[in-house]
Amino acid sequence: MTRTRDPAFAAAVAVLVLGAAALAGLIALAGENPVAVLAALVRYGFFTANGLADTTVRAIPFCLIGLGVALAFRAGVFNIGADGQLTLGAVAAVACAPLLAGLPWPLGLAGLLVAGMAGGALWGLVAGVLKARFGANEIIATIMLNYIAVQLLSWLVRGPLQEPTGIFPRSAKLAADLTLPVLVPGTRVSAGLLVALAAVAVVWALVARSRWGFALTLTGANPEAARYGGLRPGWVVISVMGAGGALAGLAGIVEIAGLHGRLQEGFAPGFGITAIAVALLARLSPLWVPVSAFGFAGLYVGSATVARTTAVPFPLVHVIEAAIILAFLAAAVLRRRAGQG
Repeated sequence: MTRTRDPAFAAAVAVLVLGAAALAGLIALAGENPVAVLAALVRYGFFTANGLADTTVRAIPFCLIGLGVALAFRAGVFNIGADGQLTLGAVAAVACAPLLAGLPWPLGLAGLLVAGMAGGALWGLVAGVLKARFGANEIIATIMLNYIAVQLLSWLVRGPLQEPTGIFPRSAKLAADLTLPVLVPGTRVSAGLLVALAAVAVVWALVARSRWGFALTLTGANPEAARYGGLRPGWVVISVMGAGGALAGLAGIVEIAGLHGRLQEGFAPGFGITAIAVALLARLSPLWVPVSAFGFAGLYVGSATVARTTAVPFPLVHVIEAAIILAFLAAAVLRRRAGQG
């Protein structure tokens, strides 16, 4: 069967077309020209020097979180809790920062990144154990853990981790030797870009070249066959949630150490949800995740600029995300039905 005759592919295209039509309609309702607005969105996000720099900055956490989401989805696990895992990773790393500040620069910064990964992994493992050991629905579990993480962060920046003066709800600034250096002078592009690219290489190697990667892919494709082959689906669930949490936690501390310099509320709003669209658009391939992340980052940067210069609100980018997610789900459902038929 050719791709153009594939009903799943046709359904995905139809959903994307409907999403584009809805997007154009919303722009028109705001009193703007849809073609001009979308052209400006693309131009600001991808074809200006400042836009490219900001797009790269935003793509770094999208890439790291998207890798973790892709791992979970490949194993058939729906990790909707990346926002909470990102938050706990940043919290754990900032809490450890005073202990790491006195170490030599490479060791202290490496310790900070490891602490972030550990915090995120721990939060992911909670959901993984709940699913594997008690049969809890991971979607509900991860969403609820997101809310807990938000409230925990709010308490910490007003209590144990609040800056010394006690005036603002935020932590003290990280020591200079615990921040990621700027890669491109005059921009905010930090060495977090190198961290993200290294993560892409490691995740690709795990998926394509390791027994663990084979186990999670097989479990996601056919849990019964995986069990018959001697694999333990429960172990796969726990491990993939831990790995996804570690990547989200790494994104959290990279965002703090490379951009904000301190822990505060709302430092990464909605990144976990966007990462779902990033992973789906990349078809869960680690090598395509950075490309997808860069595309979504450009849409975010362009949308922010359009929102400042026109009557079109920023949330138009969420319409694009929704269309991509719905298109992927429609294609997946139709392919599953075709396989059963």
